[in-house]
Amino acid sequence: MSQAKQESMAGFFSRTSLAEKLDIPLKSLTKKLIDAGWISYVDNKWVLTAKGDFEGGEVRQSKKYGEYIVWPAKVTEHQIFENTTPSQLSATAIANSFDIKARQVNALLAEQGLMERDVRGWNMTDFGRFAGGRINTHEPSGRTYALWPQDVFDKLKPLALELTALGWAATHDAEFLSKLSDEISLDGQQHCCKAMRLIGDWLYLAGIGHSCGRPLPRDRLLCSQFYLPDSRIYIELWGINLSPAELAIQFQRQEYFERENCPYVSLTLDDMSNLDEILARKLLELGVDSYQHL
Repeated sequence: MSQAKQESMAGFFSRTSLAEKLDIPLKSLTKKLIDAGWISYVDNKWVLTAKGDFEGGEVRQSKKYGEYIVWPAKVTEHQIFENTTPSQLSATAIANSFDIKARQVNALLAEQGLMERDVRGWNMTDFGRFAGGRINTHEPSGRTYALWPQDVFDKLKPLALELTALGWAATHDAEFLSKLSDEISLDGQQHCCKAMRLIGDWLYLAGIGHSCGRPLPRDRLLCSQFYLPDSRIYIELWGINLSPAELAIQFQRQEYFERENCPYVSLTLDDMSNLDEILARKLLELGVDSYQHL
């Protein structure tokens, strides 16, 4: 874990971490701290002033990074930041506006060719630069992350619709998610309702290969909802609008999984609002590390 992240978890933010928290460029934050008289640059290093000390700033020492200044979480509510408007959007800021997770944002942007993974974090592609994206470096860890202009989705309207769909569970009720409708997931597979599409999209963005409607090996008349061939795990969603005959078949599948000792994950419509955490945890319990490529 990076020093900056350790400080954040302890309730303090380094200058870089504070800039990320406020979602503003590091240079803009530094200027605000200087203008407010909280820090000054003396003898080629940043120095905490008496005023900065009064506001809660502290000087820390790191074997790897040397001396640096941290700030308590309460400073994010200080009046010097009241009129701060993010000039560019981080994955976290985008995720918050669509009620999804930042890693889902990164996964979709990467899947669309806007950026690509590298050893330090993320690297911008030509398409990403066309959309106005740029890469920023997290100091002192050296990790890289993408920032996007406020109007990025004016250029990428279809992408905004896909992000909106990923956030359906946070903005709609179970009836909306379970109502039978033809839904096409990001990987082109067809599903019977929006809840099923959410699972398909989650698996696709997590880089987990899966099939839908695959006949079960020892009972070819029964077809799975989701099957993960690499781990031989099945996924079942309960509570959607099925006919009595279809519900009976679902119970038959469950009996099959238990009889044949097949690993499977059961999900309900209530799980959809926190699908990213719940499905990732259940798969991890079965030995599948989701999002390992992000």
